Amino acid sequence: MAPASPAPSRPDRLFRLGILGGTFDPPHLGHLALARLCVEHLALDELQWIPTGQSWQKGADVTPAMTELAAAALADLPAHVHANRMEVDRAGPSYTIDTVRELRGHYGPRASLCWLMGADQLLRLHTWHGWEALFDYVHFCVATRPGFDLAQLDGPVREALAARLADTALIQSTPSGHMWIDQTLAVDLSSTTLRQRLAAGERADDQLPPGVANYIAAHRLYRHD
Repeated sequence: MAPASPAPSRPDRLFRLGILGGTFDPPHLGHLALARLCVEHLALDELQWIPTGQSWQKGADVTPAMTELAAAALADLPAHVHANRMEVDRAGPSYTIDTVRELRGHYGPRASLCWLMGADQLLRLHTWHGWEALFDYVHFCVATRPGFDLAQLDGPVREALAARLADTALIQSTPSGHMWIDQTLAVDLSSTTLRQRLAAGERADDQLPPGVANYIAAHRLYRHD
């Protein structure tokens, strides 16, 4: 599901798009907290949840369905929040560089495109296919977990952060190329731990958006019995 129309032209400021990509296996309250924080601090106009193209799901619609339910839980935000299944529908391996190129082509050269991520993804950023070229298309906006130390970053990512670190004003007013780090998000949830709980037959409603929790229970996802 691609965006319906190009970003509206505004003479006073750049259009601001947030991109929340991942396996969302399953989407949990930590993802929602990250989305809320970035919409607020970056004054995003739109936020797209983009489930990865090759994940665990038993059918092509399982992860997009859960992602759509998670996005619906953010209906109160001032940004337009929706799921985009462009990676799920893409044939073959799906790389982030392909996704951001497509989005940049759609939104044009002047829109501010922000790839949102948690600290766990930041630690692995240098392993992503063509990761350095990603800065030509997007900013990286990162929320760290409690106790996270930026000294844990591998050399290439640490060097990129030192050269590209910016405040929210610069993120909002430029199309791409910078990094913003927030260290205030006090949420530490793990999809791996959630899957383990669900596989054991436990409910995890305290860590999941209600729609996602109900969907998992109704379809008996993650169960091995």
